Amino acid sequence: MIDQGTDWFLRYRQGDETVFGKAFELHYQPMVYYALQLLNEDSYAEDIVIESFKKAWDYRDRMETPKHLENFLYFVTRNACISYLRSGRVMQTREKEWVSMAVVEENDDVLDLERVQTKLIQLIYQHLEKLPNGDILRMSYLEGKNTKEIAAQLNMTENAVYIAKSRSLKALRAILSKRDWALFVLLILRGF
Repeated sequence: MIDQGTDWFLRYRQGDETVFGKAFELHYQPMVYYALQLLNEDSYAEDIVIESFKKAWDYRDRMETPKHLENFLYFVTRNACISYLRSGRVMQTREKEWVSMAVVEENDDVLDLERVQTKLIQLIYQHLEKLPNGDILRMSYLEGKNTKEIAAQLNMTENAVYIAKSRSLKALRAILSKRDWALFVLLILRGF
């Protein structure tokens, strides 16, 4: 995980490719999830996100803060998804406008629902990697597999999957704040 201070960001702006890799690790998964939510398919989402990172790298010297970079990625990804969904109609927004429109104050707390979901999913993925049987929760809730499919894939009984899933949910609930847990349950009920 990248230090949330500004040292890494200064190195990013100066063209340090090792820091680009860390920024990519930090933002790639949430951006792909965001693109998937907009496109409702995965065939083009990763390509769009990679292009967004290329644009962010090209304009790195114009980025003012780490938040500016994050907003730029969301904005460019969103616009690329909309362009894709419009079946080839070119959006009129130029890249220079993307840079200026992504600027926000560091204190800006207003996030759209998709961004809140993306951040929560990123947090969930981080915790699932640490939980025993976190892969069962990932397959169940994030990949949409049923108990029978999970049991077959992991060579377990359905009862063992059910018990492991229950224990992992209990552990996840203990880790998450009440607010994050409530949001997670809401996302599950909505079917993401």
